[in-house]
Amino acid sequence: MTPHLEGRLRPSRRAGATHDPLDLLDVAVVVSRQAPWQLAALQAALAADLSEEWCGGVLVVDDGAPATTARAARAALADHHVRARRTILTLPRRLGTTAAADLAMAEATGVHVALIDAATRPDPGTLRALTTALEDDHDALWAAPRAATGLAVFRRAGFLDLGGFDPELRGTAAVTDLARRATIEGRRLLTVPDAGAHRDGRADHGASRRFRGRGTRPEDRATPPHRRPWSGSALALWLPRARRAVVREDLV
Repeated sequence: MTPHLEGRLRPSRRAGATHDPLDLLDVAVVVSRQAPWQLAALQAALAADLSEEWCGGVLVVDDGAPATTARAARAALADHHVRARRTILTLPRRLGTTAAADLAMAEATGVHVALIDAATRPDPGTLRALTTALEDDHDALWAAPRAATGLAVFRRAGFLDLGGFDPELRGTAAVTDLARRATIEGRRLLTVPDAGAHRDGRADHGASRRFRGRGTRPEDRATPPHRRPWSGSALALWLPRARRAVVREDLV
């Protein structure tokens, strides 16, 4: 079991500050084919919602993005979150949102991690509402808006213990598979009515697409018969291989 701090009163990351749930939140953004204006709009929305004093971490995962998109993602991150830890992970080729999300979760350090599609902008107060919901329910794995918006906040230790997303699955199938494993282990999957987000244009078909805990197609409901179910042990074996060619850059 991954050590974590669930169920305890946790101090703020800011010295001398009172506890704020957002101080223990990291944000992970998977970038692939989004337009530069979408990346700038997302980082501006995050900065406005998290405040200038926020000192968590932002990870931008470049999942085989075109050069123009990659440059725009870096510039948008560099323009915001001056007190936060700002990291860019560049994958050697497009691995898909599920694999990119697993790498981001493993690299993050926050108790909670918001996984956000780069074409999504959270409404004001949404990140606080989702993080607070997780803090209030120690058996919950994730908290998400009621609508499928490309945004959810995860309890990072629980995500890694369960193995995260199966990197060979995509979209709703990956989310449904994780929800099944979470339910077996007694984890709850929360929807928060007061949380919302705006999603621009055509959705990227990644793991952040739907967080409702059930599939809509037969192929979404089961692990392929020739494979063992994905697990924390499987993730631990997969991560070292997946990390070999990843380039990490920390902005200062």
